[in-house]
Amino acid sequence: MSQISNQQLRFASAATFLAASIWGLYWVPLRLFVDNGVDGSWTVALLNAPPVLLLLPLLLWRRDELDGHLGRAMLIGVFAGAGLALYASGLVFSSVVRATLLFYLTPVWATLMGLFWLNERVGTLRWLAIALGLCGMLLLLSGGDATSTPFGIGDVFGLMSGFFWAAAAAMMKRYPSTPIVGMTFFQFAGCAGIAMMIGLALPASPLPTMTAVTDSLAIASLASIGVILPTVLVIFWAQRMLFPGRAGLLMMSEVLVAVISASIFLPEERMAGLEWLGAGLIIFACLLEVLSTPKDAPATT
Repeated sequence: MSQISNQQLRFASAATFLAASIWGLYWVPLRLFVDNGVDGSWTVALLNAPPVLLLLPLLLWRRDELDGHLGRAMLIGVFAGAGLALYASGLVFSSVVRATLLFYLTPVWATLMGLFWLNERVGTLRWLAIALGLCGMLLLLSGGDATSTPFGIGDVFGLMSGFFWAAAAAMMKRYPSTPIVGMTFFQFAGCAGIAMMIGLALPASPLPTMTAVTDSLAIASLASIGVILPTVLVIFWAQRMLFPGRAGLLMMSEVLVAVISASIFLPEERMAGLEWLGAGLIIFACLLEVLSTPKDAPATT
């Protein structure tokens, strides 16, 4: 194994930033499924099921790569899948803005995990970036309908999702030799399975009809295989080189895209002046994190 260069770290950081930006539109197919008659967490299960069928033959073909790594691949995949299932369910049961912001308490959990589990050295710029990002989130939550509604089950899902994703990111960093194909398969399988369990547990998620599922299947396959799967592969690859706190901050680009897109296409989620200021602080925090490559990163490829 070789030491990761600063150039590789910057490339991985930029890839994470761009891939997470695409995740800011995660809510779009979920809302389309609702219009087609698939409601609640069943939308999340439907969106994440197609890649499972695509990845299973590849996983069986490359099963030798999992020798000695199967347990870790399953654990990382299930934690990442739980994070995404809870986040996407938060998008369904809460507002896009609110669920996304609660998910992006991830840098706080991730930095703490990095400190105590990975012996990560957190410098002044990292703390500054975290402070700016959190201040931006507070400003984003300071206006509009996001603060006027009670704290509900969707908000609980959003808050929990960040912790599970941070744990998965820490494990990816801790065990960088875990095969990406295995982690990705178990992530999608875990996400779909956990979403179905949430759907069965909540009365607000009625079981969809077969007609509603078939009407949404083409959109689900195109969105999940054509867009979400490639971005998951990119992020999983980059997470193995980046400390979880850094990766969590870079993925704040999703917040910006989600908030702006929701404010444009969802009238009830339009942003006020202070919220736009918060979005600007989040952008600055992400850029600061991209430009500040840690000199003490002991990661290896």
